[in-house]
Amino acid sequence: MQACGQEIRCTALPQQKLSVKPGQYSGITYVSDDRYAVVDDKKRGGGILFFDIPIDENGVVRTAQVQCTVPSGTAAATGSSPDNEGVVYANGKLYVSAENQTICEYDLDGVATGKSFTIPADMRRKSIAANGGFEALAYNEVTGRFWTTTEFPLKQDTVPPRLHRLQRFGADFQADARYLYQMDEPVKTAAEGKAAWAYVFGIPAMTALDDGRLLVLEREVYVPRSRPMDIFSQSFTKTKIYLVDPSGNPAEILPKQLLCEFETHMAFTASGIDVALANYEGMCLGPRLPDGRRCLVLIADSQAGMASLAASFGRKQLTCEFVKVLLLEGKGI
Repeated sequence: MQACGQEIRCTALPQQKLSVKPGQYSGITYVSDDRYAVVDDKKRGGGILFFDIPIDENGVVRTAQVQCTVPSGTAAATGSSPDNEGVVYANGKLYVSAENQTICEYDLDGVATGKSFTIPADMRRKSIAANGGFEALAYNEVTGRFWTTTEFPLKQDTVPPRLHRLQRFGADFQADARYLYQMDEPVKTAAEGKAAWAYVFGIPAMTALDDGRLLVLEREVYVPRSRPMDIFSQSFTKTKIYLVDPSGNPAEILPKQLLCEFETHMAFTASGIDVALANYEGMCLGPRLPDGRRCLVLIADSQAGMASLAASFGRKQLTCEFVKVLLLEGKGI
């Protein structure tokens, strides 16, 4: 696989379980100090919440000190949820991408300002696959550029397979560049995915680096429709994070470099089933450690709605609230 400029090294720390109220946390962005903005894809308005996530000098989250607060704009929001999926902090505002194919601006109280991005015609609602719209949203204050892509390929993109369009926007919220990206082949076939209790394969998150490169998160989740013990033994989530340099010929598929790959599963413990299945959907750069390494923080969507499946295990839900920290070192971060 081709290199993408200066090398970045990655150390993945073990995932950590959060003792917070169950939710469907689909996006995360670093604000300052220990504060992050998170979006819950089932909440109304912008779905914005704030998490205080203290990280020690080794990159370990102090989970007992994690707190969640609901801003006034989210608490007062009415109407249906637009299926908020991604969030970034930029210039004192929050920007939220949603699968209704919008990217909207909010203040730090979670109140919509009325400003939004101009979405290219071929990325609007009529062009996306069902439940496969905007999930990822990235911004970098050094480059001043926003990035997004759809979770699944657009309806028009069937050849080559697994093709995604990484869309860049300027500070004026107008589209200004686009690059092609191809996901790896999935572990499961289309038929296996269709027959599963739960199956997702797509791009839920991106992160923009200071030197203009991007981190792209590829995610596959599989929960078979089967007996409880088969569900336990066969379910998995597979996460890959690739480094790409969006430059060069926009008509060619970007070369990519694998930065990190890991899986999560369920496991037996002395006390029963350890629900370690983590569906990571949010990703952002976090604080820099004293030794110079930069934290990349991932947050999982608990998929709390899978109640009927979880009941097979005598549980309220199958997945829990997790964060995972990756430590990055190298130029451009």
